[in-house]
Order: sequence, then structure tokens, then C-alpha cells
Amino acid sequence: MALRLAPSLFQKIPPPIGFASVPTATTTMSDTTPLDFHSWRREYKNGESPYLLEENIVHNPTTLFDQWFRNVAAQRDLMFEEVNAVALSTCCNNRPSTRMVLLKSYCPEGFVFYTNYTSRKGRELEQNPNACMLFFWPKVHRQIRVEGRVEKAPVVWAEKYWNSRPLAARIGSKASDQSRPVDSRQVLEGRKNELERLAEDQGEAAITKPEMWGGYILKPEYFEFWQGQSNRLHDRIVFTRSAEEEGVKKVEDGWFMKRICP
Repeated sequence: MALRLAPSLFQKIPPPIGFASVPTATTTMSDTTPLDFHSWRREYKNGESPYLLEENIVHNPTTLFDQWFRNVAAQRDLMFEEVNAVALSTCCNNRPSTRMVLLKSYCPEGFVFYTNYTSRKGRELEQNPNACMLFFWPKVHRQIRVEGRVEKAPVVWAEKYWNSRPLAARIGSKASDQSRPVDSRQVLEGRKNELERLAEDQGEAAITKPEMWGGYILKPEYFEFWQGQSNRLHDRIVFTRSAEEEGVKKVEDGWFMKRICP
């Protein structure tokens, strides 16, 4: 049952900090004082590793990513957060585009996610396979940027993952022609209802993977590991495949490492 709040409760909520009054549908910019958040500060402190020092980390970015990911995944107070959520950025015709996707696996070869190949992201990756993933975990004041080229993952990976998904998720994906116009929510609900009836009549196996749905793997060429510091002298450690970049030194598995200023 949906939670309902009495209208009178809203009258007790104070205006947002910095506003003289609560904006309404008819409020104009001149009627309000803009939020002033210049003085907002949050302490950046990683209890386990206060500083990101070259001598204290493994010199392989795939291994370091695995260590950081496992660390944040083990945070018990984040158990209901999607710690595998990642911002995926593409760029096509000089127009950048970013959206959140869910990382489903990773290995030394790259980072895997699934989607509809005819979606906006799929069409853009078809034209320009260069992409960037940004992981941000504010709980531990860390972020990781991964840049590289994206390729379609093997169909067998997509089939295996599709069949492991809950029925409702498979139905939702199959009912949606992702990124394409649709007349109404009712149209989507109608498609969903038809697929639910199909599953009831013929079994869950009848909800097969659409041909244009599958996986992508981002093969990294650049990593940046960022750890926040309260004084804004943040730590930034870069791994690149290029030996020509300024300040790099050779480390493991064909990677070159350097520290850059925050």
C-alpha cells in the first residue's frame, strides 16, 4: 500500500535553506533567493587508506579496481545501494551523452553491461565506440574513471545473463523498444500484459532474448583512480597504455602509471 501523507504535514516543512519562500508552480526566478551552497563542506576521509600512495597500491589497474570494488561492495550500510551503478558517457557528432547503467561483470579484458543495441547508447556506440565509465562511491570518497573502446560481447554471454534475470525484468526489457517514442504508459503496460500471459501459457522460457538485446564490453586503455581529501589536495593516480605520456613509468601488464595534480 502506498504511503499517504496528510496535506497538513507539508505545512510544517520549512523552506529550503537560502529561499525566502517555498517555490510554487507560479514562482518566478525573481521571486526567490537562490540557494547559497558555497559554504557546504564535507570531510573527505577514507578510514582504511587515508592517502592514495603509489608505494601502497598494486601497480595493475584491473587488480586495483577489483580491490576497490570489493571494498565498497562489503560496506554493510551500502547493502541496498547499487554499488555497480556506473555513468556511461558516449560522444557522437560532437554531442556528449551520459546515462547510468549497471555493471554486470568485469575481468582483465574489460567491463560488461547489457542493453538494447537500438537504444540511443547502442546507436552512438555503433558510430563511435570510444566511451568512458565513471564509478563514484561517496561513502569511501573514491571514484574511478575508465576510458576505452566498446565492443559487443559474445552472444553466449548475453543468453546466459538474460536467462538468469527475474521474469519481470525479462518482460520489461522485451516490452520496451528502448529510446523509441511510445504513445503512452498504457501501451507499455499492454505489451507487458501480453508477455505475462505468454509466460503463463507457455512457461517462462517463452520470454526469449530479443535479437537486438545484448552485451557490451568496454576494453580499458586508461584508468584514473581518485581519492578525495578534505583540503582538496585529492589523490589522482593514472594508468595508461601509452608510454609517450609525460611523467609515466612502466608498471605491470603493459601499463604505465603516473600521479597527476588534483
